[in-house]
Amino acid sequence: MGSKIILGDRDVDVTLRRLTEALARTDLKRLLSDTSELEQSMKNFLPPSLREAPKDLSFSKEQLSEYVETIKAKENVKIIMANLKAIAPELYNALVAERDEFMSMGLNSLNQFQSIVAVMGIAHVDGVEQNLIRQGWTRIDLSCPVTR
Repeated sequence: MGSKIILGDRDVDVTLRRLTEALARTDLKRLLSDTSELEQSMKNFLPPSLREAPKDLSFSKEQLSEYVETIKAKENVKIIMANLKAIAPELYNALVAERDEFMSMGLNSLNQFQSIVAVMGIAHVDGVEQNLIRQGWTRIDLSCPVTR
């Protein structure tokens, strides 16, 4: 198609350095506690048959697939990200918010192209979109046809 490919995420070495710094300032006991909001929201996404099961119970392939698909839903990603931001803001900033800013600044600088397709993880979509709107972009909702 003659398209240009531009890698627009922050360098992984920078992200890993920021993650290391953030881990040093994060209360990991609070983050990983069985009673943390993040842990509770993750449990809520479990298939009903596993919610109260012992911790050593293994997932079947179908249960794991259902769990992953549930977590990937946009609204559930929002819940997980909000909980991570509340419980471990330093981690959230290093892994999500700073990269959202980096990607949105990169997209905003690509004005030499008539059209742009950005591919990113679902956890970054809302943050990048909000940053672009602050930079003067306008949101346009387009429906995509379902094909099977």
